Parts: sequence; C-alpha cells; structure tokens
Amino acid sequence: MGEIRVGTASWTDETLLASGWYPPEVRHHPERRLRYYAQHFDAVEVDSTFYALPRLEVAAKWAERTPAGFLFHVKAFSAFTGHGLEAQALPQDLRALLPRREGHLPQREVPREVVEEAWRRFFAALKPLETLGKLGYLHFGLPPWTEPKPRSFAYLEGLAERTRGYLVAVEFRNPRWYAAWGFVRRELRRLGLAHVSVDAPPHPEAPPRVLESTHPVAVLRCHGRNAETWKGPHGKAYERFNWRYTEEELQDLAQAARTLAERAEAVYVTFNNNYGTQGVEAALGLKRLLGLGPPSWAAALP
Repeated sequence: MGEIRVGTASWTDETLLASGWYPPEVRHHPERRLRYYAQHFDAVEVDSTFYALPRLEVAAKWAERTPAGFLFHVKAFSAFTGHGLEAQALPQDLRALLPRREGHLPQREVPREVVEEAWRRFFAALKPLETLGKLGYLHFGLPPWTEPKPRSFAYLEGLAERTRGYLVAVEFRNPRWYAAWGFVRRELRRLGLAHVSVDAPPHPEAPPRVLESTHPVAVLRCHGRNAETWKGPHGKAYERFNWRYTEEELQDLAQAARTLAERAEAVYVTFNNNYGTQGVEAALGLKRLLGLGPPSWAAALP
C-alpha cells in the first residue's frame, strides 16, 4: 500500500476563517493559522495561485512556518490552463502589456509574452518550497470546455516539456475525456503526468470517478456531490462545492483512497468542498477511517 496523505484545497478560505474552526487567538495571525492547520494535516493545496501569481516572499514564509515533511500542492495560474485571467490580478508591469487592464480576459486575448513571463515568475516563486522539499504536485485543472482534441493533446505535450522535473497532476472537468480514456491514459503515462481522480456529483457535465493512476503518485480531489450547484451560476467559487460528506460517503472515499494506494506509491487526497468547516471536517473524518492520526510533528508545534 502506498502512503496516503489527506488535506484540503486552501487553509485560508473566507468561509473557513469565519466558521470558528480556527481558535480566536489563531484566526487573524497567518503564521499561527498555518501552524494550527499543520497540527492536523501534513499537506495542503494552495488555491490562491490559480487567481494570482505566487510571490517569492510569501512562498518563503509558507516554507519557514511549516515542519519538515509538510507539503504544499500548488494550483497552476489560470492563464496556464486555458481559463484566461483577471487583469487586475497581474503585477502592474504585466498588466501594462494587456489589451485591457480591467476585467476578465479570455485566453485568446492574453498576449503570449505575458504568459511566458508569468511562467517564469511562477517557477521562481516556488523555489523556497522546492529547496526545502515542501513542494508537492502542481495542479492543472483543465476547463470544462476543453475536450480531447488534437490541440488539447498538443497542450499536454507542451505542458510535460515545460514542467519537466516537477510532479504535475492533470484534472479533466469535461466527461468526454473519459469516453476516450484508453488513449488518454496512455498519453498521460507516456508524458509522465499524474491523473487526478475526481469525486464529483452525479451530473451529466461532471467527470466520472475513475480510480486509475498514470504515475507513481495518484491524486484524488473531492469536490462534494452537490449536483444542484455544479453548473452554476455562482456568486462565489466555493458555492459550487457546498457539500457536507456523510459518514457513508466518507467510507466510500476511504475505499477509493485504498484502491489508489494499491496501485501507486503515494496518494494525495484533497478536499475541495471548501465551504465553512465542510472540507476540514471531511478530511479529518477520512483520516479517522484510514487510521491516520495527527502528523508526527503535531505535538511539537507551538
């Protein structure tokens, strides 16, 4: 059985901060907050890097504030996955190169030189995590409109080349990728990309749960099972994943994690149902069912 690590997709979601899960003396202090999270989990996915480029000084603080062995999985910036970007999220020098300096720009309107420089800064900002061995997977979630067409496979080829040396996990949101799964699986294996198994609602536009790994590391991302909110529209991103997993559903996820662990050297389970305490409670519940206690360093943390 491979090692299983469980965590959540963000430790700073606004509804989590307002939920009361963090003690009052911790909630408003970034260092204490991250240390409190690390008392319960040994990995976390950084959600903010999808919306804005990470900064070197911030990543250095993450690395400094966590114990040796803690892992940060990092979501790829939106302009790397075909989602486009929010102009105001870019640094001023890059925003000056955009055709419009406010609002959302679809991918086709983002200048190539902006994307290239964004890649350079993204990798540079991850160096503190790399240096201390705290960088887990880079998560590339393809948009639901991305289908398994030749240009999409060309994108995966280019992604594998650009990210050589990193652990890259690819998540498909369009179920058509699984209609061609035999070919898709072979391509992911050939390119050295990890497949993200998805736990999602029973919805015609949601991907099925396919518990297959294409890399020594497997990833299971749990979005909740709220079919009513999967499609949207949403005022806030977290509204889509508003779901509290039941004990029976967590038992199902525990078996899914064990299945992946039989086929991979390591399994990373990430709960993306970040609405209030739903993600942390599900992650703690899954750890209990898997017999995973607090991280080994928990007792030593202040």
